[in-house]
Amino acid sequence: MMFAKSIAMKLLYFGLSLLLCLSWGQLNVGAQSNELKVHRVMKELGVVPDVLKQPPKALLKMRFEDDTEIEEGKTYTPTDMKFQPRLEWLADADTYYTIVMLSPDAPSRENPMYRSWLHWLVVNVPGMDVAKGQVISEYFGPLPPKESGLLRYVALVYQQPDKLSFDEKKLDLKNAEGHSNFDVQKFTDKYEMGEPLAGNIFQSKWDSYVTELMKMLYDVDE
Repeated sequence: MMFAKSIAMKLLYFGLSLLLCLSWGQLNVGAQSNELKVHRVMKELGVVPDVLKQPPKALLKMRFEDDTEIEEGKTYTPTDMKFQPRLEWLADADTYYTIVMLSPDAPSRENPMYRSWLHWLVVNVPGMDVAKGQVISEYFGPLPPKESGLLRYVALVYQQPDKLSFDEKKLDLKNAEGHSNFDVQKFTDKYEMGEPLAGNIFQSKWDSYVTELMKMLYDVDE
């Protein structure tokens, strides 16, 4: 009787161990597939080398107000991207990060004379608490011109070596100066951040909200 009970306990222990191993394996495969996908999509859409020398190391999760979660490379409307998203990445609470969002395709992918257009820049973010970071450029969503077709939008997270003193002035949303021709590689090299830690990419094309946003920001009718 005792022998049978011992065998049963060993089988139960083996089964639980196997289940845990399989679960961890699935999590690791999922994480690896996310990383591989963001690498692949960044390269397929030409972000490497148009914007970056190397793709980000991991996926940056982006979720907008209506629970729209960005899937790498997919297309979303400017209306979907109206408000600042919630972000999630593998962060350390004791580390500081920089958040950048830009479009390499201003005013169009065929004629990117303003590459890259800065849509969001927050520095000295403690952990994932973006609200406690230092805002250099407040968030504003995609502004694809009416005849521009699909434009790419790239969001990136960089790990800072420490909390830094940035000598960049805060940008005015209503002034194109500072937003046009933003060189993310030059900026991150200046502050010794290295390659992006996490990132995501989506595409967008004109909808009626662009007209509203252009009027609000620049007092112009598209």
